[in-house]
Amino acid sequence: MGTTDARTEGARRMWGLGDYTGLAERLMPASRALLERVEPVAGRRVLDVAAGTGNAAWLAAERGARVTACDLSPRMVQLGRERTGPRVEWLEANAEDLPLPAGVFDVALSAFGVIFVPRPEVALAQLRRVLVPGGVLALTAWTNDGFMARMTDALRPFLPPSDGPDSLSWGREAQVRSWLAEGFTRIEVQRRTLPWHFDSPAQMTAFLVEHSPIHVALGQHAGERAGELFAAIERVASPDGGPVRLEAEYLLVSAVAA
Repeated sequence: MGTTDARTEGARRMWGLGDYTGLAERLMPASRALLERVEPVAGRRVLDVAAGTGNAAWLAAERGARVTACDLSPRMVQLGRERTGPRVEWLEANAEDLPLPAGVFDVALSAFGVIFVPRPEVALAQLRRVLVPGGVLALTAWTNDGFMARMTDALRPFLPPSDGPDSLSWGREAQVRSWLAEGFTRIEVQRRTLPWHFDSPAQMTAFLVEHSPIHVALGQHAGERAGELFAAIERVASPDGGPVRLEAEYLLVSAVAA
């Protein structure tokens, strides 16, 4: 198995960890913002890429779109199908190699999904391929200077070695504009925030351990240092140990297929 295949298999396993439905619910406001950016979608062909359990797909279908959703993880696809029913067509697929014909979608969405692909340029080329000329791409990405970036910095001593790009690269406006310049035009970037509120730091880490595949995997990787890992997250979220009242900043990005 080559490096890319091994990385793909590792990601497929990792995204099946934990109960992602809780995290999906917390991230839903960002998907609503995505739909606001591309409205109206009624009657249009919409693709939700790296869809998780289908926040954006579900919202688009509710608004009358013809929706296809795909995710790398078999578990995500299973949960997505159970959630949306037949209103959404689900595929198990890698965003870097979409098993879809060219020029068939009017809109492509990705809510904190495509930012985790190892090769951003490849995934964006695939999205441009499946969009009609003039089709709209909209995605969300955590900023590289907000809470999620600070949490990632605190986790770096516990992270396994990686030769892939950091997902926070998508949160650098200049970088994402550079990637999109190949194949897209009318690029727009807005900064938004997502409430990240918990009654205590311990409640937040308990939530992550149950619902965030990345944090479940990191806890397993850390082994005996898992407690130290989550304590580091708690210090970032609430230095004084009080309730967590953060507004997690993210970029809302849209572009038009050239």
